[in-house]
Amino acid sequence: MQQRQIINMTTNINFQINGLSDRDKAATDANRRAWDAIADWWEHKQSEGGDDGNDMFTQCLLPEVEQLSDWQPGETVLDLGAGSGIICRMFAAKGAKVTGLDFSDLMLEKARERAETNGLKIEYDFIDLMDIESMKNYARMHSEGFDIITISTTLKSLPSLEPIAEALPLLLKRGGRVVNVDLHPAFSKPAGHRGMEIFEDPETGKQQLKTYIKVMRYLDIPPSKSEAVRGQPEPLTTYHRPFWSLLEPFFRNGLVMDAMREPAFKTEGGDMKHPQSYHNFPQTPMLLAFRLKHR
Repeated sequence: MQQRQIINMTTNINFQINGLSDRDKAATDANRRAWDAIADWWEHKQSEGGDDGNDMFTQCLLPEVEQLSDWQPGETVLDLGAGSGIICRMFAAKGAKVTGLDFSDLMLEKARERAETNGLKIEYDFIDLMDIESMKNYARMHSEGFDIITISTTLKSLPSLEPIAEALPLLLKRGGRVVNVDLHPAFSKPAGHRGMEIFEDPETGKQQLKTYIKVMRYLDIPPSKSEAVRGQPEPLTTYHRPFWSLLEPFFRNGLVMDAMREPAFKTEGGDMKHPQSYHNFPQTPMLLAFRLKHR
Protein backbone atom coordinates (compact mmCIF):
# COMPACT_ATOMS: atom_id res chain seq x y z
CA MET A 1 0.00 0.00 0.00
CA GLN A 2 2.85 2.39 0.77
CA GLN A 3 4.32 1.80 -2.67
CA ARG A 4 0.97 2.58 -4.29
CA GLN A 5 0.79 5.90 -2.46
CA ILE A 6 4.26 6.88 -3.67
CA ILE A 7 3.43 6.06 -7.28
CA ASN A 8 -0.10 7.40 -7.44
CA MET A 9 0.56 10.66 -5.56
CA THR A 10 -3.12 10.83 -4.58
CA THR A 11 -5.28 9.29 -1.89
CA ASN A 12 -8.61 10.33 -3.37
CA ILE A 13 -10.01 8.10 -6.10
CA ASN A 14 -11.87 11.15 -7.44
CA PHE A 15 -8.56 12.54 -8.63
CA GLN A 16 -8.12 15.77 -10.54
CA ILE A 17 -6.44 15.61 -13.94
CA ASN A 18 -5.30 18.89 -15.44
CA GLY A 19 -6.70 19.61 -18.87
CA LEU A 20 -9.62 17.16 -18.75
CA SER A 21 -13.24 18.19 -18.80
CA ASP A 22 -15.49 17.22 -15.93
CA ARG A 23 -17.20 14.76 -18.28
CA ASP A 24 -13.90 13.05 -19.15
CA LYS A 25 -12.86 12.92 -15.50
CA ALA A 26 -16.18 11.29 -14.66
CA ALA A 27 -15.84 8.84 -17.55
CA THR A 28 -12.32 7.87 -16.47
CA ASP A 29 -13.54 7.25 -12.94
CA ALA A 30 -16.50 5.26 -14.32
CA ASN A 31 -14.13 3.12 -16.40
CA ARG A 32 -12.11 2.34 -13.29
CA ARG A 33 -15.26 1.25 -11.47
CA ALA A 34 -16.34 -0.79 -14.49
CA TRP A 35 -13.06 -2.71 -14.64
CA ASP A 36 -13.26 -3.39 -10.92
CA ALA A 37 -16.85 -4.57 -11.37
CA ILE A 38 -16.09 -6.97 -14.23
CA ALA A 39 -12.72 -8.26 -12.98
CA ASP A 40 -13.98 -11.71 -12.00
CA TRP A 41 -16.11 -12.04 -15.13
CA TRP A 42 -13.26 -10.85 -17.39
CA GLU A 43 -10.74 -13.23 -15.87
CA HIS A 44 -13.14 -16.15 -16.35
CA LYS A 45 -13.84 -15.24 -19.99
CA GLN A 46 -10.19 -14.75 -20.85
CA SER A 47 -9.11 -18.07 -19.32
CA GLU A 48 -11.78 -20.34 -20.85
CA GLY A 49 -9.39 -21.56 -23.54
CA GLY A 50 -6.16 -21.40 -21.53
CA ASP A 51 -3.89 -18.81 -20.01
CA ASP A 52 -3.33 -16.61 -23.05
CA GLY A 53 -6.70 -14.87 -23.41
CA ASN A 54 -9.46 -15.33 -25.95
CA ASP A 55 -9.06 -15.90 -29.69
CA MET A 56 -8.44 -12.22 -30.39
CA PHE A 57 -5.40 -12.39 -28.10
CA THR A 58 -4.06 -15.74 -29.24
CA GLN A 59 -4.60 -15.36 -32.99
CA CYS A 60 -4.23 -11.63 -33.62
CA LEU A 61 -2.88 -9.59 -30.72
CA LEU A 62 -0.14 -11.61 -29.03
CA PRO A 63 1.63 -12.65 -32.28
CA GLU A 64 1.90 -8.99 -33.30
CA VAL A 65 3.20 -7.90 -29.89
CA GLU A 66 5.77 -10.67 -29.97
CA GLN A 67 6.95 -9.84 -33.48
CA LEU A 68 7.01 -6.06 -33.21
CA SER A 69 8.65 -6.01 -29.78
CA ASP A 70 11.51 -8.24 -30.97
CA TRP A 71 12.35 -9.06 -27.36
CA GLN A 72 15.93 -10.17 -26.73
CA PRO A 73 17.23 -11.97 -23.60
CA GLY A 74 18.02 -9.52 -20.83
CA GLU A 75 15.60 -6.84 -22.02
CA THR A 76 13.04 -5.36 -19.64
CA VAL A 77 9.33 -4.99 -20.40
CA LEU A 78 6.75 -2.50 -19.11
CA ASP A 79 3.08 -3.18 -19.88
CA LEU A 80 0.81 -0.13 -19.56
CA GLY A 81 -2.83 -0.96 -18.89
CA ALA A 82 -1.81 -4.48 -17.94
CA GLY A 83 -5.26 -5.62 -16.82
CA SER A 84 -5.20 -9.28 -15.81
CA GLY A 85 -1.62 -9.65 -17.07
CA ILE A 86 -1.93 -11.62 -20.33
CA ILE A 87 0.92 -9.79 -22.09
CA CYS A 88 3.01 -9.69 -18.92
CA ARG A 89 2.81 -13.47 -18.62
CA MET A 90 3.81 -13.97 -22.25
CA PHE A 91 7.07 -12.07 -21.72
CA ALA A 92 7.74 -13.45 -18.23
CA ALA A 93 7.44 -16.98 -19.59
CA LYS A 94 10.31 -16.10 -21.96
CA GLY A 95 12.45 -15.02 -19.03
CA ALA A 96 11.96 -11.25 -19.28
CA LYS A 97 11.91 -8.94 -16.27
CA VAL A 98 8.35 -7.62 -16.52
CA THR A 99 6.38 -4.85 -14.82
CA GLY A 100 2.66 -4.26 -15.35
CA LEU A 101 0.80 -1.05 -14.48
CA ASP A 102 -2.97 -0.59 -14.24
CA PHE A 103 -5.55 1.61 -12.51
CA SER A 104 -7.89 -1.18 -11.42
CA ASP A 105 -6.95 -2.73 -8.08
CA LEU A 106 -9.13 -5.77 -8.72
CA MET A 107 -7.65 -6.43 -12.17
CA LEU A 108 -4.18 -6.19 -10.65
CA GLU A 109 -5.27 -8.66 -7.98
CA LYS A 110 -6.28 -11.12 -10.71
CA ALA A 111 -2.97 -10.58 -12.49
CA ARG A 112 -0.96 -11.26 -9.33
CA GLU A 113 -2.98 -14.41 -8.59
CA ARG A 114 -2.42 -15.74 -12.12
CA ALA A 115 1.31 -14.98 -12.00
CA GLU A 116 1.63 -16.83 -8.71
CA THR A 117 -0.34 -19.80 -10.06
CA ASN A 118 2.00 -20.01 -13.05
CA GLY A 119 5.16 -19.53 -10.99
CA LEU A 120 6.06 -16.30 -12.81
CA LYS A 121 7.84 -13.36 -11.21
CA ILE A 122 6.05 -10.20 -12.38
CA GLU A 123 5.91 -6.84 -10.62
CA TYR A 124 2.51 -5.16 -10.69
CA ASP A 125 1.88 -1.56 -9.59
CA PHE A 126 -1.13 0.74 -9.43
CA ILE A 127 -0.96 3.87 -11.56
CA ASP A 128 -3.38 5.98 -13.57
CA LEU A 129 -2.17 6.66 -17.10
CA MET A 130 -4.10 9.93 -17.14
CA ASP A 131 -2.12 11.32 -14.19
CA ILE A 132 0.98 12.81 -15.80
CA GLU A 133 2.63 13.74 -12.50
CA SER A 134 2.33 10.13 -11.31
CA MET A 135 3.74 8.94 -14.63
CA LYS A 136 6.68 11.33 -14.38
CA ASN A 137 7.28 10.26 -10.80
CA TYR A 138 7.28 6.62 -11.89
CA ALA A 139 9.79 7.46 -14.63
CA ARG A 140 12.07 9.12 -12.05
CA MET A 141 11.83 6.05 -9.84
CA HIS A 142 12.84 3.90 -12.84
CA SER A 143 15.37 6.23 -14.43
CA GLU A 144 17.14 3.32 -16.11
CA GLY A 145 14.13 3.02 -18.43
CA PHE A 146 12.60 0.01 -20.14
CA ASP A 147 13.65 -1.74 -23.34
CA ILE A 148 10.08 -2.57 -24.40
CA ILE A 149 6.82 -0.83 -23.50
CA THR A 150 3.57 -2.50 -24.54
CA ILE A 151 0.11 -0.92 -24.65
CA SER A 152 -2.76 -3.25 -25.47
CA THR A 153 -6.39 -2.20 -26.08
CA THR A 154 -5.84 0.69 -23.68
CA LEU A 155 -5.56 3.92 -25.69
CA LYS A 156 -9.20 3.68 -26.78
CA SER A 157 -10.30 4.01 -23.15
CA LEU A 158 -8.25 7.17 -22.47
CA PRO A 159 -10.00 10.54 -22.93
CA SER A 160 -6.64 12.14 -23.74
CA LEU A 161 -3.39 10.72 -25.11
CA GLU A 162 -1.29 13.66 -23.93
CA PRO A 163 -0.20 12.22 -20.55
CA ILE A 164 0.92 8.87 -21.93
CA ALA A 165 2.53 10.46 -25.01
CA GLU A 166 4.52 12.79 -22.75
CA ALA A 167 5.55 10.00 -20.37
CA LEU A 168 6.66 7.40 -22.93
CA PRO A 169 9.94 9.10 -23.93
CA LEU A 170 10.83 9.33 -20.22
CA LEU A 171 10.14 5.63 -19.64
CA LEU A 172 11.72 4.25 -22.84
CA LYS A 173 15.42 3.48 -23.13
CA ARG A 174 17.33 4.75 -26.13
CA GLY A 175 17.01 2.00 -28.69
CA GLY A 176 13.85 0.75 -26.99
CA ARG A 177 10.49 -0.01 -28.61
CA VAL A 178 6.90 0.91 -27.82
CA VAL A 179 4.33 -1.52 -29.20
CA ASN A 180 0.67 -0.53 -29.25
CA VAL A 181 -2.19 -2.77 -30.33
CA ASP A 182 -5.79 -1.62 -30.29
CA LEU A 183 -9.03 -1.87 -32.22
CA HIS A 184 -8.64 -0.68 -35.79
CA PRO A 185 -9.76 2.97 -35.99
CA ALA A 186 -11.53 2.51 -39.34
CA PHE A 187 -12.71 -1.09 -39.42
CA SER A 188 -13.72 -1.73 -35.78
CA LYS A 189 -16.25 -0.09 -33.50
CA PRO A 190 -17.37 2.61 -33.26
CA ALA A 191 -16.46 3.69 -36.83
CA GLY A 192 -16.70 0.35 -38.62
CA HIS A 193 -20.06 -1.41 -38.60
CA ARG A 194 -20.17 -5.05 -39.62
CA GLY A 195 -22.71 -5.99 -42.26
CA MET A 196 -23.63 -9.38 -43.68
CA GLU A 197 -25.91 -10.97 -46.24
CA ILE A 198 -26.90 -14.61 -46.42
CA PHE A 199 -28.07 -15.90 -49.79
CA GLU A 200 -28.32 -19.15 -51.74
CA ASP A 201 -25.87 -19.84 -54.53
CA PRO A 202 -28.12 -20.39 -57.59
CA GLU A 203 -25.76 -23.00 -58.99
CA THR A 204 -25.22 -25.10 -55.85
CA GLY A 205 -28.18 -24.22 -53.66
CA LYS A 206 -25.80 -23.79 -50.73
CA GLN A 207 -26.07 -20.88 -48.36
CA GLN A 208 -23.37 -18.25 -48.80
CA LEU A 209 -22.34 -15.55 -46.37
CA LYS A 210 -21.18 -12.19 -47.68
CA THR A 211 -19.64 -9.77 -45.18
CA TYR A 212 -18.65 -6.14 -45.44
CA ILE A 213 -17.73 -3.14 -43.29
CA LYS A 214 -19.81 0.00 -43.45
CA VAL A 215 -18.18 3.25 -42.31
CA MET A 216 -20.74 6.04 -42.02
CA ARG A 217 -18.73 8.33 -39.76
CA TYR A 218 -14.97 8.39 -39.15
CA LEU A 219 -13.37 11.78 -38.52
CA ASP A 220 -15.50 12.93 -35.61
CA ILE A 221 -17.23 10.37 -33.39
CA PRO A 222 -18.20 11.29 -29.82
CA PRO A 223 -17.29 9.08 -26.82
CA SER A 224 -19.42 5.96 -26.75
CA LYS A 225 -20.26 3.07 -24.46
CA SER A 226 -18.84 -0.29 -25.48
CA GLU A 227 -18.33 -3.85 -24.27
CA ALA A 228 -14.77 -5.15 -24.47
CA VAL A 229 -16.26 -8.67 -24.61
CA ARG A 230 -19.92 -9.22 -25.43
CA GLY A 231 -22.08 -9.78 -22.41
CA GLN A 232 -19.84 -8.11 -19.86
CA PRO A 233 -21.75 -6.87 -16.79
CA GLU A 234 -20.87 -3.19 -17.23
CA PRO A 235 -19.86 -1.24 -20.37
CA LEU A 236 -16.85 1.04 -20.76
CA THR A 237 -16.55 4.52 -22.24
CA THR A 238 -14.33 4.48 -25.33
CA TYR A 239 -12.80 7.26 -27.43
CA HIS A 240 -12.52 6.98 -31.18
CA ARG A 241 -9.54 8.58 -32.93
CA PRO A 242 -8.79 8.67 -36.67
CA PHE A 243 -5.24 7.77 -37.65
CA TRP A 244 -3.80 11.28 -37.48
CA SER A 245 -5.31 11.94 -34.04
CA LEU A 246 -4.07 8.59 -32.76
CA LEU A 247 -0.45 9.09 -33.84
CA GLU A 248 0.16 12.86 -33.69
CA PRO A 249 0.61 13.14 -29.88
CA PHE A 250 3.43 10.57 -29.98
CA PHE A 251 5.15 12.23 -32.92
CA ARG A 252 4.94 15.61 -31.18
CA ASN A 253 6.71 14.13 -28.14
CA GLY A 254 9.72 12.90 -30.09
CA LEU A 255 8.66 9.37 -31.06
CA VAL A 256 8.53 8.01 -34.60
CA MET A 257 6.69 5.02 -36.04
CA ASP A 258 8.81 2.46 -37.85
CA ALA A 259 6.39 -0.48 -38.24
CA MET A 260 2.66 -1.10 -38.60
CA ARG A 261 0.49 -4.20 -38.88
CA GLU A 262 -3.23 -4.81 -39.45
CA PRO A 263 -3.98 -8.33 -38.19
CA ALA A 264 -7.14 -10.17 -39.17
CA PHE A 265 -8.48 -13.63 -38.39
CA LYS A 266 -7.60 -16.29 -40.95
CA THR A 267 -10.04 -18.98 -39.81
CA GLU A 268 -10.64 -21.46 -42.62
CA GLY A 269 -14.34 -21.59 -43.36
CA GLY A 270 -15.09 -18.77 -40.93
CA ASP A 271 -17.60 -19.20 -38.12
CA MET A 272 -21.05 -19.83 -39.57
CA LYS A 273 -22.60 -20.28 -36.12
CA HIS A 274 -21.79 -16.65 -35.37
CA PRO A 275 -22.17 -14.66 -38.62
CA GLN A 276 -21.18 -11.40 -36.90
CA SER A 277 -17.82 -12.81 -35.78
CA TYR A 278 -14.66 -11.26 -37.18
CA HIS A 279 -13.71 -14.81 -38.14
CA ASN A 280 -16.03 -14.21 -41.10
CA PHE A 281 -14.19 -11.02 -42.12
CA PRO A 282 -10.82 -12.39 -43.34
CA GLN A 283 -10.12 -9.27 -45.43
CA THR A 284 -10.95 -6.87 -42.61
CA PRO A 285 -8.34 -6.19 -39.91
CA MET A 286 -9.89 -6.12 -36.47
CA LEU A 287 -6.77 -4.59 -34.88
CA LEU A 288 -4.12 -2.01 -35.64
CA ALA A 289 -0.61 -2.58 -34.31
CA PHE A 290 2.27 -0.12 -34.57
CA ARG A 291 5.77 0.34 -33.14
CA LEU A 292 7.30 3.58 -31.90
CA LYS A 293 10.92 4.49 -31.18
CA HIS A 294 12.86 7.55 -30.10
CA ARG A 295 13.48 9.97 -32.95
